[in-house]
Amino acid sequence: MIISRLRFLPLLLFFSLLTACAGTLKTETTPTTPEPTTSDETLPNVALDSEMLYNLLLGEIAGQRGQIGVAAVTLGKVAQQTRDPRVVERATLASLYAKRYDEAITSAQLWVELRPRETEAREALITALLELDRVAEAKSQFATLFVLDDTRQNLDQAYLRAAAVLGRASNRVAAIDVMRSLVALNPRRPAAHFSMGHLWVRGGDLEQALASADEALKLRPDWEEAALFKARILLSQKDSRKARAFYESFLASNRGATSVRLNYARFLIDQKEWQQALDEFKRVAAEAPDDADTLYAVGLLSLQNNRLDEAGKYLKRALELRPQNDQARLYLGQVAEQSKSYAEAMRWYREVRNGEYYFEAQVRIGVALAKEGNLAGARRHLEGISTQNDAQRAQAALAHEQILRDARQYREAFEVLNAAIKTVQDDKDLLYARALIAEKLDRYDVTERDLREILNKDPKNVNALNALGYTLTDRTTRFQEALDLLQQAMALKPDDAFIMDSMGWLQYRLGNNAEAVKYLKRALEIRNDAEIAAHLGEVLWVMGNRYEAESVWNRALHDTPDNEALNGVIKKFKP
Repeated sequence: MIISRLRFLPLLLFFSLLTACAGTLKTETTPTTPEPTTSDETLPNVALDSEMLYNLLLGEIAGQRGQIGVAAVTLGKVAQQTRDPRVVERATLASLYAKRYDEAITSAQLWVELRPRETEAREALITALLELDRVAEAKSQFATLFVLDDTRQNLDQAYLRAAAVLGRASNRVAAIDVMRSLVALNPRRPAAHFSMGHLWVRGGDLEQALASADEALKLRPDWEEAALFKARILLSQKDSRKARAFYESFLASNRGATSVRLNYARFLIDQKEWQQALDEFKRVAAEAPDDADTLYAVGLLSLQNNRLDEAGKYLKRALELRPQNDQARLYLGQVAEQSKSYAEAMRWYREVRNGEYYFEAQVRIGVALAKEGNLAGARRHLEGISTQNDAQRAQAALAHEQILRDARQYREAFEVLNAAIKTVQDDKDLLYARALIAEKLDRYDVTERDLREILNKDPKNVNALNALGYTLTDRTTRFQEALDLLQQAMALKPDDAFIMDSMGWLQYRLGNNAEAVKYLKRALEIRNDAEIAAHLGEVLWVMGNRYEAESVWNRALHDTPDNEALNGVIKKFKP
């Protein structure tokens, strides 16, 4: 970008530049033989008199103070006097920045005269010409520029630069007209249409941009950069169906298009299609077995899909290739935890020595100790972690509360949260955790107070809306309040399994059993959760569908045999 090159240097640096230029810009009182220049050009041998020095200093100081108009005028004078291309360039850019386009043209024409093969000089001149609606002259300069770039075998890059220059023009119609004339010079060149597409995007016309991308791909069907450009346009149009179809079609014809496949995999992640994303990342990993980033992504997606052996294999290989990746160590610890290999998990966590993941690794050690059965050691470890800020203090307290809750030591968990909330006030996560623990202790007053405090500060907090709606449903007869809260939550997250479970439970409490079953079955389809299964089984049992109820409970027992809510409802109906 031309304008971004205009930076006014600190004065000490500027004086250093003046000193360095003493061989070319000489004072009148110290005539010397000019030093030979190492550049491709001969710089002018001009005496630096007091007026020139004053204008140079004035221009630079004005530029530093944001007085770009003054800088443009004074540097322009020195540029014309010295014909030094370095000063001419600076004057041109100052004039463009100040939107003094007549002066910019004068300086730019001199810059082109002094450095006729310099791309930036002609681009600056074109920019000024376009701003003054001298379109024919701008086209002529582009034609000259393209001839130069063609001789340098750099025409594709010339088209991209032209799109960038034209994209900054205030006259969009003129810019499109000029770009069309440039495309007409080489209508069979894919880069011409690709660059035209970029200009359409800058102007906000995505349909025309899509047509240009299609033309580029028609001329060069295997061009990955054009394919990525088209996919971005389709996603900008929020047409994920067409984007998916295009990705699949392009990859079917270009199986080695690694960049496109990676983008398709990321697209699938955005769509929460974890297994398909994993398949695509695996294909990339097969093509690039030493690409640490790809292997790391495969490891994470394998973990997401609960494929623990694969996750461990890929994460270990990614760590071999990039030993500094402490985040991979954290995930390897998580893999070991989920495999119930708690000693191995702690070994991975202890390998995280320092840095941004150290605190999280220490917290996970405490959780792993508790899972191993050493609750007292876990509590000592968590209490001994050094915390640096409120966020870390809250995270440590939540981990402490979690291990106590898992051990069903609800009163101790409640006390841990009370102490943390006194230290870290108004933390929504701590309040939410205390609300849930209070419900276990039949302290519904605390549950409601904490959840309403969260909602007073964050009325769209979906978790708080759902938790309060469920509590009012399950523990009171304030069903209308519960309905209002759950409807708000569902409007914010319509496909959330836990909100559907709460709504289904409310319908059951209202006596709408058939409606309850619809919500609960949909919730269980989305998320295989023991408490949702417990609710669905209860409603089915009460409706007389005992065989189906037992089937739901038995499937849930197979996955989570120790779930408190599930076992409680089974004992209630099958003592």
